[in-house]
Amino acid sequence: IIRIFSKNMKKIFMITGVFCILSIVVYFFVLDLIYESNATIRSSNQASGLLGALDIGIPDIGGLDDLGLGGTGKSGKELAAYEEILSSRRCIEVVVNKFNLVERDEHRFYEDAIKNFREEKLQISIDKPAGILKVGVLDKNPVFAKEMVETLLAELDRINIELNVTNARTNREFIERRYLLSKTDLAKTEDSLKAYQQVYGISPDLQVKASAQSVFTLEAELKAEEVKLDVTKKILSSDQPEVKMQEEKVKALRNKISEISTSTDLNDLIRLGNSPQIVLQYIRLQRDVEIQYKILAFLLPLYEQAKIEENRNTPTILILDKPYIAERKAKPKRLTMVVILTFVGFFLAFAFYILKHKWIVFKSSLNSIKQA
Repeated sequence: IIRIFSKNMKKIFMITGVFCILSIVVYFFVLDLIYESNATIRSSNQASGLLGALDIGIPDIGGLDDLGLGGTGKSGKELAAYEEILSSRRCIEVVVNKFNLVERDEHRFYEDAIKNFREEKLQISIDKPAGILKVGVLDKNPVFAKEMVETLLAELDRINIELNVTNARTNREFIERRYLLSKTDLAKTEDSLKAYQQVYGISPDLQVKASAQSVFTLEAELKAEEVKLDVTKKILSSDQPEVKMQEEKVKALRNKISEISTSTDLNDLIRLGNSPQIVLQYIRLQRDVEIQYKILAFLLPLYEQAKIEENRNTPTILILDKPYIAERKAKPKRLTMVVILTFVGFFLAFAFYILKHKWIVFKSSLNSIKQA
């Protein structure tokens, strides 16, 4: 190998020099310099839609972070949505049309201009832990690169607002239907409770309590009168007026207690007949009214929040660093490429002469075999 190199050194260096000169011409005089302008967007870290409304100022409802709906995951989803919007045809078409990239970059088809911008010019990177998205554009004109980034940011904000409004409108319509249904259900349960109270009284539970208290009082009085009757019978004979009067009194108390315990007459304010079913049904109606009221109280803030979100037209992206006009090129790395191509030329030339020597040796061996 050293002998081959020594023998063909001049030719090898000539070929290497040719590669070096060609690479210098190509990278310094032929290829355009590419500049990059970029901007940094920070995640707002806010949930959108119905989950976002649930997590904003609703009483008696804890945060949703414990359910895995907040924190890094939330910002990561938001940044991923930004990336999808920036890479979408809808967003790129605005840039292609505004800067006339089909003619400027000499593309044959409109699709080629969109594909070239998405794959060659557009640069997007996401730092999920920091909640940062970096968007940049590569172009031979640094001013155009800056303006393209600005156009992308404006279009990102516009599309994001439109999507948020559409999502908020869908949520508002859903919550509105549920809110109106809850109002109807609340009115129905209130009417049912009112009709029940018209039949069984304003507070059947209090009436039953009062009736039970009356029965307890009467039973205590009955016990006392029975004791008095027993004492009277021991002192007087059974045909005495005092004994008969006491017996009538005890009998009247027993009849009254029995009447209250078994009465189902709705005209009697003090009654215990069928009282468990009456009180249970009343409690159920009260519970239904309370449930519907709480549902309505829960839906009302959501409904108002959805209406606010639907009509909100404020900027939705947070720009940390605005795009700038690049002063230094981003590519090509001219010196690096010249050095690499020079070494490639050297190794190709060296490899060529090695293979050439091997071929000559092979042919000589083959001729020797034929002569033998």
